[in-house]
Amino acid sequence: MSGSKNERAVSTAPRADAADTVVPFPAARHPHTPRRAIDAAVQERIGRGLRLHYAEVLAQPVPDRLLTLLDALAETEAQP
Repeated sequence: MSGSKNERAVSTAPRADAADTVVPFPAARHPHTPRRAIDAAVQERIGRGLRLHYAEVLAQPVPDRLLTLLDALAETEAQP
């Protein structure tokens, strides 16, 4: 792999724009095609659906191992 532009993976991960609104990267888009903003009502409906979908997962306790790792990270960040 030479690292040329054509060989690089195209990210499809969401990103935050200047207004802190998450905008997913399009899979393939012409560079001159304008992006359409997502209507606030649509954003709210999507958010509500995601909260309902993941409510059970969010209610689960955080595993002890993850809490231990977070505590260790906080300690290393607190050191000068």
